[in-house]
Amino acid sequence: MNGRKLRQLSLGLTVFAMHGAGLAAPDQAGNAAQEQAAAPDWADGGDIVVTAQKRAENIQDVAISIAAFSGQGLADRNVTDVTGLAKLVPNFTVTRGPQLASARLNIRGIGASGNTAVEPSVATFLDGIYVARPGALFGSMLDVEGVEVLRGPQGTLFGRNASVGAVALRSIEPENDFSGELRAEIGTGARYRLDGFVNLPVNDTLAFRAAAIGEKFDGLWFSDQHDRRFGGADTIAGRLSMKATPGAVTWLVRADYSRLKGSGFPLVGFLSDSVTPAGLATFKARLGGVLPDLDPFDRRSNQYLDDFVDDRQWGISSDLSLDFGDGFTARMLNGYRDWESRQEDGDLLFVPIPILRRDGVYDSKSQSHELQIISPKGRLMGGRLDFVAGLYYFHERYKIVERFAFLPSFCPTIVGLLAPNLVNACLAGPSTGATDLRFGQSVDSYAAYGQATYAFTDTLDLTLGARWTRDDKTGSFVQTSPNPVGIVLRAPETANLAFSGDRLTWRAQVGWKPADGKMLFASYSTGYKSGGFNSGGGSTVLGARRVFQPEFVKNYEIGAKTRWLDGGLIFNATLFRMDIAGFQDRSFDGVSFVVSNAGGLRQQGAELNAILSPDRNFQVDWSLAYLDSKFLEFKGASGLPAFGGTQDLTGAPATFSPKYSGSFGATYKNEIGNTGMRFMARANISFVSDMNIGQVTDNNPQTIQDGYALIGARLTLYGRDDRWNISLFGDNLTDKGYCVQTYYQVLDNAFGVRNPATGGTAVRCQVAAPRTLGASLGVRF
Repeated sequence: MNGRKLRQLSLGLTVFAMHGAGLAAPDQAGNAAQEQAAAPDWADGGDIVVTAQKRAENIQDVAISIAAFSGQGLADRNVTDVTGLAKLVPNFTVTRGPQLASARLNIRGIGASGNTAVEPSVATFLDGIYVARPGALFGSMLDVEGVEVLRGPQGTLFGRNASVGAVALRSIEPENDFSGELRAEIGTGARYRLDGFVNLPVNDTLAFRAAAIGEKFDGLWFSDQHDRRFGGADTIAGRLSMKATPGAVTWLVRADYSRLKGSGFPLVGFLSDSVTPAGLATFKARLGGVLPDLDPFDRRSNQYLDDFVDDRQWGISSDLSLDFGDGFTARMLNGYRDWESRQEDGDLLFVPIPILRRDGVYDSKSQSHELQIISPKGRLMGGRLDFVAGLYYFHERYKIVERFAFLPSFCPTIVGLLAPNLVNACLAGPSTGATDLRFGQSVDSYAAYGQATYAFTDTLDLTLGARWTRDDKTGSFVQTSPNPVGIVLRAPETANLAFSGDRLTWRAQVGWKPADGKMLFASYSTGYKSGGFNSGGGSTVLGARRVFQPEFVKNYEIGAKTRWLDGGLIFNATLFRMDIAGFQDRSFDGVSFVVSNAGGLRQQGAELNAILSPDRNFQVDWSLAYLDSKFLEFKGASGLPAFGGTQDLTGAPATFSPKYSGSFGATYKNEIGNTGMRFMARANISFVSDMNIGQVTDNNPQTIQDGYALIGARLTLYGRDDRWNISLFGDNLTDKGYCVQTYYQVLDNAFGVRNPATGGTAVRCQVAAPRTLGASLGVRF
């Protein structure tokens, strides 16, 4: 079925449903979720409801390795954006590069940078709608009801690019009671935030909800050279939702908008121990007698800044469900998202003198249409069979523009070192737009899927699912160099690109419940990540290497989900082995990145979590992950920077793959005498062992970040009937300095910092957030 016909079917179902009549239908992910979620005292206990299998289910009944949190649970843990999830979910990391668009989500050590045309390995969804570019997710954590992190391939129900997992956010639905909240917050870095919502019921079948955020944030870092803070941005965001339940129809419509504008550039420090004293002296001399700050963790920088970011997006979605009898539900999900991020990086070399600036534009316009048929639970074949089936269409037009601007020191410093005879030509050519890259691609993806569960007995069931996906891509790449010296950085190239492919992914799973509250399961699943195009410029012409092939995943899991002590203890465990073929790896030549299909990679280990609730006032939760990573074959890996060429990394681990990661938290809440007031206190610690956080897979010991632990806490006082609340909170309370990712010094060869003895070079550290403190005041009405 082509995209046009599927859109026609979508419109037809919408019109039919709006005029339909019949008995009231249960909301598959709404009323059922509310009934189950209302029972427990703890929002994030074992009774939390997830929609990982396209229907509302208790998390303990879903045979997938899931970490799920309610909106209130996230607030209690000081999580206000997607990056904060990493401190709660082992085997999950989120990093942002110097560009906001370069967001990278990793599950079980696997991910992809977002500021390229490479498809993500972790699929992201907002209210069931696929978010094509992870950079767009940073503006979406507004008025959230819950978040689910699904580890392992989700190719059957979530499709392509969920090859190692998925992240699903759900916003709060309009309710039939009038309510509202307004909250003001102040925090480290001159951060001021105001947010709130209002819920407006019109009648028993129609309600609206509006939520908004406004934040002013100067940043956590201070520039000595420019005498200002940097790294922050001002944000405005809003969402308007409508829920209508006329007869047998449930219709949710949501529209959202967000804009982030300001500095946005993080602190990228210099690791002085990555170069020899002689190399450091050469670096200083070639910078005209100055050096970058040698302490990356003092919150200060003498780096030249010419930075600016303007990131905006808007989207609209329709979630229409129709009960057409006997509990069967037809659901149509339609979504459109328009995201554009413009950023000026300054200086791209992270040095104290103005050398090179990158101006980037990332523009994604996507739409998706999904028709689902969901069977009732306990109605088919004597209550033994239920299923989900669907058709899916996705279209995206994605554009990338990159321009290098030669700042005043580029021609005399860089060109003067590499090619002195070209200095005059460099100075005579244009400085702004010295190089110009324009990349565009169009993607059409089609899928049909189904998954069914058959219960052989009351305690033993089998789940089988499959999904067929086809991707058609076309693209164009044009690189020019208006300044004649620009060819040193970006070789002129013009290419018309095409990729097509289809794949069948499937899942088989056996579940056994030997006793009440105990479930054991074993599963085999496959994942598929689409092939695509190298969208970045290079110092040499890539030619045929601009197209790379898909990535395929085979995943084996055995696990247990259990309750003990009358539900007071929940303990879950999953053992997994994930084999990746055609791993899409990035290499770096000192100027540009190139993606190619590497050899086989194996990620295997265990994920454990437990929740202990000895009484209604106290809860302890912990989670732990072990990850063993190694390439089964990788003979063409990037060589170390000073050696160049390739090397054999068979048996070596992948980047972003720590052996151990985990978190531990404790929450205590109680009433305050007979005042009608109460309080909540929470403390948590998250930890990660040593891991390589380099942007290139070359097994360089210079890019290994030592293990660290982070401590956070929150104390909240609630007024009578929770009409108001006051909170004090903090993160990274020990002010631990560490890197979230590392980069090789751009143009390191020109600066003379490569070490021919070890193969190493100067390394840059993107510094993580230091200790942050804050306070908030909220009022409900």
